[in-house]
Amino acid sequence: MTDDLTRALARLSGYLEPRLRADPELRAVVAGLARAVADWAADLGPALADPIAPAAAAPPPPAAPVALPPPPPVVPISQLPPLRIGYTPPPAFPTPPPDTTTDRELDLVPLPLVADRCRVKGEACRLVARRFGELDGARDAAAEADVQRRAARLPDCKLWMLDRDPVVALPRAWDDLAGAFAVAADAALLLHAWEESAGPLADRHAGRVLGLAAEAQSTLLYAVADVRDVKVDFDQVQLFAHVRSVARDRQVFVPKYLKREDRARPEAWPDVSRRVGEQATQFRAVGDRDKARQKALKNLKFKVGKLRDGGDAAGEWPRVFELVDELVAGGLPASNAELRDLLLPVLEDIPDDPPPPPAVGQVLHEIDRYLESRPDAEPEARAARPSAEVAEVAGLLAGRELVLIGGQARQQHKAALCRAFGLTDIRWVCTPDHTSFTVFEPDIARPEVAVVLLAIRWSNHDYDGVKAYCEEYDKPLIRLPGGYNANQVAHHILAQAGERLRASRAAAG
Repeated sequence: MTDDLTRALARLSGYLEPRLRADPELRAVVAGLARAVADWAADLGPALADPIAPAAAAPPPPAAPVALPPPPPVVPISQLPPLRIGYTPPPAFPTPPPDTTTDRELDLVPLPLVADRCRVKGEACRLVARRFGELDGARDAAAEADVQRRAARLPDCKLWMLDRDPVVALPRAWDDLAGAFAVAADAALLLHAWEESAGPLADRHAGRVLGLAAEAQSTLLYAVADVRDVKVDFDQVQLFAHVRSVARDRQVFVPKYLKREDRARPEAWPDVSRRVGEQATQFRAVGDRDKARQKALKNLKFKVGKLRDGGDAAGEWPRVFELVDELVAGGLPASNAELRDLLLPVLEDIPDDPPPPPAVGQVLHEIDRYLESRPDAEPEARAARPSAEVAEVAGLLAGRELVLIGGQARQQHKAALCRAFGLTDIRWVCTPDHTSFTVFEPDIARPEVAVVLLAIRWSNHDYDGVKAYCEEYDKPLIRLPGGYNANQVAHHILAQAGERLRASRAAAG
């Protein structure tokens, strides 16, 4: 074979190899052509062997036919090694995934170490790709020495790609391998962060994280197989074993990329890298949010505990409002059960002057809805030290009745208000939303009623019409913006109708 023919065949091999890998139809055509040429050569074999031989005597009678063994099965061209002139035969391709029965016996190394080794190996692969992409094909000795030094600082980090002359000299194959190592490093760190996270956060992201880690190791597995230098890379095996082990221990099903028939494409590593990065960003954001949420809930529990123990209410409530506002702004639903259970014991102590922030109002509204649907969940009315205003209201209203409109009748709070003010009864009128205010007239008209309380936090705005009845029957109308704490109710009664009640009591003698 002449040198020109050798060079021509080498160029043809280099030209066809990537196209045969990428084009199944072209592979089928070339395979068919090869079979046709082989059949044609077999038919012409005797004639080509001796084209000028003299005429022979009559052929002897044919011998009995001999049974030939069946031809070997046709091997798809995608599984054949590339045609390369002057190279030794490559190892078998592709390398199958590790035996799943042995991953339990493998000593797993920490995932951060796997990530560090993958990054160094990826940089070494880029040096190989750069060498084959340049005209002179010279090695960058200084860069390789630097990478080798970095690898030497890591336990068992073998840069096999720099230890021998590569079998495959295509820059694209080594670029894909470098990218696959980088993806494996990112996936290892994501898997490590997921393993270290709290239970609820890990449960929400289990399938996505393990699925991406499985795809990353498969991408690396077949990228290693494409360069044909080693049968398997140890860090790819480590990532595979980690995924299998964690999925088994936590009972998470990983549907793809852990079996031999599920192959990831090495050239698709940029897409895998993008998805791993997006998941890592989302996971960190959710993790940071959950940590901040747990911290705020812990602080809120501490503040509410101080209030229940008789702490300085004036000093604690602003911080309580701030924490609730922070939690709702951070995405915690206003109906969250944990938040509701924290606030229920101090619900009636929540100050209404100044009004709470809108987020706190949303939480209070959800608590009220919950209590309306679950009367048995009503918190006990806590005994608080009566204020001087409670004693004064008791002196003005003792022996009389109140009408309270709005909300849900709460027997414990009704009894507590009756005791605090010396009332004979509280006529607590509860009606569905959008009920006409005319239904309140009989109760307001009773001569025993001294004051009408309108719980505006729970009432429909149409109830403002009760003002006309209060004026008609000469009853003070008190707008109650907060809860039923006796101190707060007394404050609003005196603030809105104190002078009138004092005058009425003085006139009655």
